[in-house]
Amino acid sequence: MTLKPLLITMGDPNGIGPEICLKLVSRKLARVSRPVGIVGDFQVLGAAQDLLRTQKDLILIQNPEEIAAAAKFGIPVLEAGAPFQEKIVPGKITKNAGAASIAWVDAAAKWCLAGRAAAMVTAPLCKEAVEKTIPGFQGHTEYIGAICGDEHPVLALVHGNWVVAHVSTHVSLREACDRVTEERLLKVGTLLNDFLKRYRGKEKPGIGVAGLNPHAGEHGLFGHEEIKIIAPAVRKLRQKKINAQGPIPADVAFPQLKGELWDGVIAMYHDQGHVVTKTLLFDLGKKRKTSGVNTTLGLPVMRMSVDHGTGFDIAWQGIASENSLKDALELANRMQQGNP
Repeated sequence: MTLKPLLITMGDPNGIGPEICLKLVSRKLARVSRPVGIVGDFQVLGAAQDLLRTQKDLILIQNPEEIAAAAKFGIPVLEAGAPFQEKIVPGKITKNAGAASIAWVDAAAKWCLAGRAAAMVTAPLCKEAVEKTIPGFQGHTEYIGAICGDEHPVLALVHGNWVVAHVSTHVSLREACDRVTEERLLKVGTLLNDFLKRYRGKEKPGIGVAGLNPHAGEHGLFGHEEIKIIAPAVRKLRQKKINAQGPIPADVAFPQLKGELWDGVIAMYHDQGHVVTKTLLFDLGKKRKTSGVNTTLGLPVMRMSVDHGTGFDIAWQGIASENSLKDALELANRMQQGNP
């Protein structure tokens, strides 16, 4: 039986996406059992091939069902959606680049939704470039969620035993506070619990729930969200037999996660979870190594992503690391074990 393939979307042509996609798929992927294809632009990938001097041939195909056969001879490339018809300009934000990069995401998501691919992995796109075509665009997470009929999906960051799910992501800090609701916390806690059961293989994984305010509100001295919203939501999660504890001051919850007192933590907003994760996992010195995976919980489309941006400052220099993309691809493969 041929396993359904994994799709990698190429990301912004003017960023590091083409390089890291080609670096990764050109090598032997010992921990990936499924065939892999890139959804992107054949000519751009050809330019990346010249830059990197990789040896595998690029093979242009028409649909995901051809990936397995093509992968035996080279790197399968699917062109879909809006073509990229500009000259590559490293670091430049353009409407065409944004339109092309989101078109590849759209095609991959719909192929996954139709059952023609097992999962998708996204290289970084530029939100500002995409916004020139899609006003109000927030990011991969929300866009793929809308395709699947969920306007408010749950983003999680994953690296080894480090798992952080977010109540909100790409909104202002002021709006993020308003999005801390009991209903949202119940959704995030339930989806995180389901993910951790599969990912960690535990029947009752432990979940720490961070507070919104300093010191988790200090019994109402610094805010009442913990008393009025977060604590009641945690009680309801526990009534559902979910092993959640909190609210816990964020500056305690994340060190506890690092010490493996929790299997996962719920962060109240984007930077609360992202800053500590990237501080721990990123090495942005001369080697430019990054790691960590961004995933979306609870959708019929399994989507993993790098947890870094387009790298416009180092694009098309051949120095960008594919480590995070590799981790994302391996996690997508791992989470699909047992499926066709």
